[in-house]
Amino acid sequence: MTILVVFSHYFGEVPHGTQALMFGWIAVDMFFVLSGYLVGNLILDKMHNDNFFVVFYVRRICRTLPIYFISVLIIAAVLSAFNGTAWLDDDVSFPVWSYFSFTQTLFMASTEQIGAHWLAPTWTLAVEEHFYLLAPMTFFFVPRKYLASVLIAAAAGAVGCRISVYVFNVGNPTAAHVLLPGIADVLICGLLAALASKTDYVRQGKLDYALRVTPILLLISLSLLGLFAGRDSSGFSILRPLIISLASAAFLLAIARNTPEAEHFRSRFLRFFGRTSYAVYLTHLPALGLMHGLILNARPDIADTRQWLVTIAALPVCVLASWLLTKVVEEPITRYGRSWSWSGRPRAAKMIVRPADDLTVVGLKRPSQNA
Repeated sequence: MTILVVFSHYFGEVPHGTQALMFGWIAVDMFFVLSGYLVGNLILDKMHNDNFFVVFYVRRICRTLPIYFISVLIIAAVLSAFNGTAWLDDDVSFPVWSYFSFTQTLFMASTEQIGAHWLAPTWTLAVEEHFYLLAPMTFFFVPRKYLASVLIAAAAGAVGCRISVYVFNVGNPTAAHVLLPGIADVLICGLLAALASKTDYVRQGKLDYALRVTPILLLISLSLLGLFAGRDSSGFSILRPLIISLASAAFLLAIARNTPEAEHFRSRFLRFFGRTSYAVYLTHLPALGLMHGLILNARPDIADTRQWLVTIAALPVCVLASWLLTKVVEEPITRYGRSWSWSGRPRAAKMIVRPADDLTVVGLKRPSQNA
């Protein structure tokens, strides 16, 4: 997924880029679905532990925040050092504190701008952090038998938010795509996939064929919608996130079932980028922009040979910087987070006062007189 984002930003979303390579939005939706799936499975497997919330949030903090804060700090320092330089690509800037508080999406929504281009991808991390606050609470407070229905209703609400923007002109398109209420269906598809993975139908392989075919059919449907309605149409903008997410959720379940497609994702190359993907995602735009600025005194583009060479050279620079960040920052702190273990103890059972002179824990037998 990160590879798709990098190629889209490097060779598609530049002035002379190839439009066919502008598929970063697909990778972002896939990333959200994967995140929802992994978090959903984690919650379902570990929520019975009495220390769930502490361990869950400590591990999330150690996994996501240190490398994010360091990257934002470094990028902000570079932007400050070259303040006023034309090639910075930061025509609209938001307060630095907004990136550290994960409120940059509010500025994006209110201004309909992405802010400093090098920091633009951080909007997805803001959405992730908001999601981490709500997902565990949803699983805890909604009874399991109603959970799927509640999640589907919430996903429908997100689609409704986009309808209100594109059909009734309530709000703006930027808000619909960078704030959690407008894209919650994407993450919820991952949560629903996690729920489905626990069912007998999926576990026993009864849906394997359907899971393999569904993504193809959905992507064909989306392509036809874009072809006949136009990629700029309201219908495409409203339905695109949901269709991509449903396709990604089905594909994830198929891979988890170890269908033949799973073999293609076991290469050392993809596993390397799987380990460094977070750092690559955060550093690829600064690496590209800084190299074009320092070497060519211009913003990134691929209009001539020199620009192509600088863009290609930015790839190994980004990979090296990301590998160092992963090894020096992310992995050690993540290991510390994983040292916080699940207790294995169930959450405290409810206590009921009996007419007798004792308290009996529901579900436990009273000790016998001979014990």
